[in-house]
Amino acid sequence: MLKYNQLGEVNMLKYFEVKNYKGFKEGLSIDFSNHRDYTFHKDFIKNNIVNKGLIYGKNGSGKSNFGLALFDIVYHLTDKYKPDFNLSYQNGYSISKPVDFKYVFVFDNDEIEYSYSKANQLAILSEKLIINGKEVVNYNFRNQDSTKLLIEEAQTLQLNNMTLRQEQSFIRFVYHNSKLPESSPLSKLMNFVDKMLWFRSVKDNQFGGYKEKPDQLANMLETKNAVKDFEKFLLSIDKTLEFNLSVEKDIYNQKILVANYPNGVQLPFNNVASTGTLSLWLFYCWALEFENISFLYIDEFDAFYHYETAEMILNNINERGNFQSFLSTHNTSLMNNDLIRPDCCFIISDNKNIRSLPECTEKEIREAHNLERMYKNGGFTI
Repeated sequence: MLKYNQLGEVNMLKYFEVKNYKGFKEGLSIDFSNHRDYTFHKDFIKNNIVNKGLIYGKNGSGKSNFGLALFDIVYHLTDKYKPDFNLSYQNGYSISKPVDFKYVFVFDNDEIEYSYSKANQLAILSEKLIINGKEVVNYNFRNQDSTKLLIEEAQTLQLNNMTLRQEQSFIRFVYHNSKLPESSPLSKLMNFVDKMLWFRSVKDNQFGGYKEKPDQLANMLETKNAVKDFEKFLLSIDKTLEFNLSVEKDIYNQKILVANYPNGVQLPFNNVASTGTLSLWLFYCWALEFENISFLYIDEFDAFYHYETAEMILNNINERGNFQSFLSTHNTSLMNNDLIRPDCCFIISDNKNIRSLPECTEKEIREAHNLERMYKNGGFTI
């Protein structure tokens, strides 16, 4: 039987590919272990894998769908919240063909490859798990007699009379019905996926993963006893804030965040805050959970931010080394060696290619180069 290594502190996504999902007709793949030997921002690379990254691309290039594709794994391996953004699932040219996903994770010294195919968002066709080069699980919903299961702690499972619906993952079934130690790669995989978080700041509190159900932002602040700290956070950005904050109940007995003015007037924070401030509120509430997450993707993270605020938020995230993070943006001023590494900046193009800046040019990129100028002048070709 397969043996695996002991517990450690490295839990990361190394490689991802998807085919026939939404706009990705020809497939899209990215290798986060493909980095360069820059001597600056060394902490943005962890265990030889990109730990912090920015995703650039023109409108319609695939940035949002890339983030959603990364989080498809959450739909069938966890009970966490699943927004209905994936209803248009297959690519329009191949609507009858399956959607294929492949993830490669590094958990301490173990490399785990998990791949699966789906007929739609919920219907799983097949699953395969490879640990350190050895296939330990192979399950096909159309031919369950060919099932392979070589995980030692799962050998007592009775599979002969087992019937799974296609929305039920075999991998998840094995995990929940076996006494696996925490050091098991499958345990680490499930724990990692359970703590993945995707959200976007473009509209309301749209998120996927991490929590089992949506929560009001006012509740998120109050639960963490963070109302006053959020107030300080806003003051650090806008020194002219004219009110203080509190959580109150509205006429429907729902908790809301209230702006309290010196003259005694109380108004809902939603009504007085700008779009950018509301976006900062959303970020702050999710940042309260960052110490517990494994992987973060924020779609259009700075859509409503001033460039200085965008830099502050980017630095805030990049200083947290306990999780991988990738943020999509159109803000080329962030394409700056003072803020990011060239091999941590990715360009996605035509829904089929995603490459880091060094992969998009034959020139050697140095710390003194102006990445934004190179980008705007067509110096990166994908």
